[in-house]
Amino acid sequence: MNDCLSLNATAGRVAHLAHEKEEKRIQERRRHLVYLIAAFLREQGYSSTAESLFKEAQLSRDIHVCDNIDLETIILEYTDYHYAKYNKYPKLCKKIEVGNVAPNVNKRAERVSKIYSKQEDSRVTEECNNISKNKVAQKHTISTWNELNLGMTVTPIFPAESGDRVAIQVPMSDETFINNERLLKPIGDLYPLSSELKEIADVMSREIVQQNLNVHWDDVKGLKDCKMLLKEAILYPMKYPSLFNRRLGFCKGVLLYGPPGTGKTMLAKAVATKCQSTFFNITSSSVISKWRGDSEKYIRVLTDLAKHYAPTIIFIDEIDWTTTKNIDHTSSNSEPARRFRAELLARLDGLLSMEYTNVILLAATNVPWNIDIALLRRLEKRIFVDLPDETSRLEILQSYVREDLYNSPEILKLAEETEGYSCADLKLLCKEAWISQLRPIWASLEAKTISVNNIQNDGLINAINYIVLAKTKVKPITKHMNVQYIEWHKEFGFSK
Repeated sequence: MNDCLSLNATAGRVAHLAHEKEEKRIQERRRHLVYLIAAFLREQGYSSTAESLFKEAQLSRDIHVCDNIDLETIILEYTDYHYAKYNKYPKLCKKIEVGNVAPNVNKRAERVSKIYSKQEDSRVTEECNNISKNKVAQKHTISTWNELNLGMTVTPIFPAESGDRVAIQVPMSDETFINNERLLKPIGDLYPLSSELKEIADVMSREIVQQNLNVHWDDVKGLKDCKMLLKEAILYPMKYPSLFNRRLGFCKGVLLYGPPGTGKTMLAKAVATKCQSTFFNITSSSVISKWRGDSEKYIRVLTDLAKHYAPTIIFIDEIDWTTTKNIDHTSSNSEPARRFRAELLARLDGLLSMEYTNVILLAATNVPWNIDIALLRRLEKRIFVDLPDETSRLEILQSYVREDLYNSPEILKLAEETEGYSCADLKLLCKEAWISQLRPIWASLEAKTISVNNIQNDGLINAINYIVLAKTKVKPITKHMNVQYIEWHKEFGFSK
């Protein structure tokens, strides 16, 4: 009988030791999880939140996460496992009612209160308050030196002594560029996590031009009236918003129309460079979907993001693909096109309009007479981008030749003879002249009589006769269409 009792006692001790070891592993795993969270917060730039987590969880400064592991990798492996087992990705977060949040928070607060004494709570609260004061003092330094920030709000984990929570808002500038790329503030709580609209917002955010296009007004030759009208319609309202009010506000839609190759896209790039605002470059592939209802969601998310990142310019090139007018003066007869058109017009001008938001629609087209009348009304300022005049043609040609040929009689005559050529036609003309200039060099290189290293190439045309020869091969493609644009401009266009 004593042997049985001894065996039972031994089995009990083994079970107790195994239970203690399992509890220790659980505690160690949870402790490691806190370190992973702290490391993830620091990687994402939430240094103040990570510091507060170190203080509350009493983490050791001597322990670091291993190089081959991180929180994002763990979640990625779990989602892959879940998809392989159930053929669908797991739903990591969900939206809950406000009333359901309190019980979990209260239970966790009770556990924390059992672990920490009141003295420890007051000590950590005092330290968090000191961190808050230091952060508030650093706000002026950040704005002065224009340092990098992630547009985040840092809230202390423990409330202040007065019971009020202290929130430190670090604003983010939409004009910040690093490595020639724009830094955008996060979407935040614009949409619930794991929602369809959140996924669409991530896709639409890729349409934001994040590079500095570095195209200035001087890079656009001629078109002085067009540039002045664009400044009055877009640049000045964003630069001097106090001069505009709700009764007499700035126009919300601008249309650039004219023959192909006259510089409409270049003007849009110059606007994006000078305004230093969020610039959406929208094409048909960005907002058109074969699935029912998706196109309307894309338009909704686009306008929501435009308001979120305001001031914003939405640029739609070749806007005639959106809503066109048929010969019988009816809108596009396909059901997806009608739904897309209705959502676009409602967002531009309706109960859900962007009238009092700092968002401007900039559009360009080569066939303005095909645009739906309802959309045309919302594009308030319609600017005609005409073919270049003689002075503009001379400036364009001079940009491709050597400086000693700027005022030669041949180039002045050439500028006069190229009437009807668009900017793209003149560029193509100079390209062909450049090819003619390189042909003798290619022949020598193929014959191996010279070396590439011995060739001095400044990238400019050194003789006008090359351009004259190219003129016999390159013909203008829009010369005879300009009359139709002029007639439409007289009826619907905007003149300075």
